[in-house]
Amino acid sequence: MTYIFNSTQQQRAEIVAQNALRFVQQRDAGLPAAIINALWFEGDPADVVTALHPYQNPDGGFGNRLEPDIHAPESNPFAARLAMQVMRTFPEADFGELKTGLAKWLEENQAEDGDWHFSAATKAGVLQPWFAGWTFPSLNPACCIAGLATAIGVATPTMMARVATLFEAMASPEAARAASFYELLPYVEYTLGVTLPDEYLDAIAANITATGNGFEDGSHFFDMAMGGSGEITSRIPDNLIAHWTDRLLMEPHDDGGWPTAYDDAWRSWFTATNLIMLAKMRD
Repeated sequence: MTYIFNSTQQQRAEIVAQNALRFVQQRDAGLPAAIINALWFEGDPADVVTALHPYQNPDGGFGNRLEPDIHAPESNPFAARLAMQVMRTFPEADFGELKTGLAKWLEENQAEDGDWHFSAATKAGVLQPWFAGWTFPSLNPACCIAGLATAIGVATPTMMARVATLFEAMASPEAARAASFYELLPYVEYTLGVTLPDEYLDAIAANITATGNGFEDGSHFFDMAMGGSGEITSRIPDNLIAHWTDRLLMEPHDDGGWPTAYDDAWRSWFTATNLIMLAKMRD
C-alpha cells in the first residue's frame, strides 16, 4: 500500500472515530464498539474476541445475524467471511476456540465443488432477495473464504485445491476486468491467500480504476481497493484513493454512523469496517 493520511485527514479521522464510537455504543453494538475502541482508543483486543463469541454456533461456524441480511441463526459462509475479517484485523488477539471451531466448520462444510452452500435451515429463514436467489457453486463466497482462511491460518490444502479448481473453471482476467462489485469481490479477497498472475491483478485494478468515482460509497470503494493484496492497492492511483478517503470521512451522518441503503443493522457494521479502513491508512 502506498497511500497514507495527510494531516487534515488525520485530524478529521480522529473526530470521526470519536463520533462513531459514541454511535455504536448508543446502539449497544458490542462488536463494532470493541473494534473501534481497540483500533482508535487503546482498547483491549481481547474485548473484540469476547464480542465476537456470541455469533459463533456450537458447530464452530458463525451466524446469528453477524451477516444482517441472513436472519436464520444457523452457520453460513457469509457470516464466516465477516468473522474472519475481524480475526484478520487483530492478529495479536487470541481467538483460540473461535478460530479452532471455525476451522472445523470450514473443513466439514465445504462441498466437493469447492464452495460453501446454504444449509436447508438457512434457506428456510428470512433471506434478502439477493441471497434467496444465490446460486452455488460461485466464486463468491468460495474465493472470499479461501483468501481470508489463508490470511488467518485456518486454510487446508484440500480446501484450497477445491477452490483452485473452481477458480480455474469460472474465472478469467476478462471476467475480472468487466465484473460488477459482487462479482469482483471474490477476485479481490482471493488474493489474500493466493498469488494471482499479473494479468489478473492488472485486470482487477483496471476495473476499480475505471469505476473511479462511480462506487456507491466509500465503503464499497475500499472493499475493492484495500480489501485484498497490497499488489492491488499499489496499482490504484493515489489521487483516486485520496478522493475516496475524503469522501469516506465526510459520509457519516450527524449521529456519527455511516448510512446504508440496506438493512439498518448494517449501519453499525459499516461504521466499524470503515474505521478499520481508516486505521490502515493512518498506520
